[in-house]
Amino acid sequence: MRRRSVLRLGLLAAALGSSTQSWISRTRAKAENSWERFVSQASFRRPLNRNTTVLEIGTAPITVLGRTVQRGCIRQRNGQRGYITRREQGVDLELVNQLPVPTTVHWHGLILPNPMDGVPYVTQPPIPPGERQRIHYPLQQDGTFWMHSHYGLQTQSFVAEPFLILSEEQDAWADQTVTVTLRDFSFTPANTILKNVVAGQRGGDTAMARSLRGFDWQAERPLLTQGWDPVKERFNWKREAGQLMLPDVVYDALLANDRSLDAPQIIDVKPGETVAIRWIAASAFMNFFLDLGELEGELLRTDANPVEPIRGSVFQLAVAQRLSLRIRLPETPGVFPMLAWGEQSNLRCGVVLRSAPGQTVPPLAPQTEQWTGQLDFTQDQQLRAKRPLPSKAADNTIPVALTGPAPSYRWGLNDRFYPYRDPYWVEDGQRVEMVFSNPTPMGHPMHLHGHEFQVVEIDGQPLSGPMRDTVLVPKGGRCRIAFDAIHPGIWAFHCHISYHHIRGMFNVLAYRSADLSWWDPSGFSHEQLLFEAADPETSKSAPEGAPKDHATRELS
Repeated sequence: MRRRSVLRLGLLAAALGSSTQSWISRTRAKAENSWERFVSQASFRRPLNRNTTVLEIGTAPITVLGRTVQRGCIRQRNGQRGYITRREQGVDLELVNQLPVPTTVHWHGLILPNPMDGVPYVTQPPIPPGERQRIHYPLQQDGTFWMHSHYGLQTQSFVAEPFLILSEEQDAWADQTVTVTLRDFSFTPANTILKNVVAGQRGGDTAMARSLRGFDWQAERPLLTQGWDPVKERFNWKREAGQLMLPDVVYDALLANDRSLDAPQIIDVKPGETVAIRWIAASAFMNFFLDLGELEGELLRTDANPVEPIRGSVFQLAVAQRLSLRIRLPETPGVFPMLAWGEQSNLRCGVVLRSAPGQTVPPLAPQTEQWTGQLDFTQDQQLRAKRPLPSKAADNTIPVALTGPAPSYRWGLNDRFYPYRDPYWVEDGQRVEMVFSNPTPMGHPMHLHGHEFQVVEIDGQPLSGPMRDTVLVPKGGRCRIAFDAIHPGIWAFHCHISYHHIRGMFNVLAYRSADLSWWDPSGFSHEQLLFEAADPETSKSAPEGAPKDHATRELS
C-alpha cells in the first residue's frame, strides 16, 4: 500500500477514536498481507505492453439539476470513460485504485478466468488505495457489457462505466452507434441512504422523499407500463389504473450519460439514417421503461445476446441489464427524445437525437405528473433467443426463493441472509437449472457471474426465451433459467439492487473443483466511499474539466 494511502487511513483512525484506530490497524495489516499474496500469483504479474490500457478508479465532478457534486468514475488516462475492445484483441488492462478506500472491479456479464472476476472476499481481496491490479484474458463474447465496483455501495456512487466488445456484426448494425448509460442519483450519499432505510425511513429520507411526505401513494391513478400488441406484434405503452408503492429509495434525479434531463446530451444524426443505441442500466436500485417516442426500434440484443427480431416503441430494462436497439430516423428532419422512465416513479432522463442541424431542443421535464407502474414478464415472454442452449435435461435443479424484507431491512435467498458459508454446489459439465419464486412486494434483478443463461420457463409456461446474465423476477413471479456448468470457479450470485445484496440477498455458486481459498464471508462488510451531501448553494455550472460527452460513439 502506498504511503499516502496509509496516511489517509491513519488520519481517519485518529478522527474516529482509539477503538476504531485499533480496528483499522488490524484490518489494514490483514488486508495488506492478503493483497500481497494475491497479486504475487503469476497470472497477475504479466508485464505491461503498448496495448495495455490503464484504468484509473477515481472521482469526477458531475452537474445534476444545476448543482455540481463529486461522484466516482472509471476512466482512462486520456479522460475517456469505460473501455472498448474487439473480440479478437481480448482484454488487456491495468487497474489503479485512486480512491481513499479499497475497491474492486467486476466485469459484468463476461465469461473470464475466475480469479479476475473482481468480487471482494469471494474471488480476491479488495484492491487497497494506491495499488494496482493486472487484468488480461481472451474473449469468448462480444456486445454490450459494463464494469462496476463490487465493493460496498460504490456502484450507487457511480464507480461504473460501459465495457464494449466490438465485432464485424456490430460494425454493420447501423450508420451510427451510441451508448447511453442510465443511473439513479441522489444528493444524499449512498451510505446515508442505506442507514436511513435500515432505520425504517422509507424512501431513504432523500430530498425527493421529504418533498413527497404528503403524497398519497395508495391512491388509484393512471400508470404507464409496457404493453404488447399481438396484432401489430410490437411493444407499446399501456395505460391503466393502479396503485403505487413507496419505494425503499426515492431518487432526486435520473441520469443519462451523467446528465439530468434539464440539460440532456444532444446527438446529431442525419435524416433517414439508422442509429443503434446500447442502453446500460448502471443503476443501483431503479429499473426503467425505455420510451422511443414517435419512433420505433428493433431489439437486437438482450444483455449481450442476439434475439429474434422484435419491434416496439417501449422496452423494459431492469437494473444491470442492457438492450441494443436499432432505430431508423424519418426522412423529415426533426428532434427525437429517447427517454428512460423510472419504475414506480415520475422521474425520467434521456438523450436527444437531432437530425435538424441547429434546431433548438424544446425543454424536457426531469419530473412529470405521469407515473409508471412496475416491470413484469411482458417483454421476456415475447423474446426468443437467436442462439438458444442445446436441448438437454437438467442434471441439477436449484430452487431459489427471493425473501424479505426481514427486520432491519434484511433480504435473503431461501430465507437465509448472507454472509454464510453454504454455496450452491455444481459439478463440471452439468446442465443446471435455477427456479426463482418471488413472494416479496417488489421485483429483483438476479445476476449470476461468469455464465450466460437462458430463460426457459415463465410462470409455469415453457419457452425458448432470451439468453441473459441478469433476469428480473417481478413481484409474485416465477421463472426458470438454465445454463451449462462449463466455467469452473466460485461465482457470485445475487440480486443486483445494491441495497439488497449488501443486506443479505447474496450467495455463491461453487464448482466442486473450485479454489475457495479467497472466499471469506466474514469480510462481507465494506468501508464506504463517502461523499458529502450537496450544498444547495453549489455552483450552477459545471467546473472546468467536468465530463461533457459521456456517451461512447462508434462510427461504422
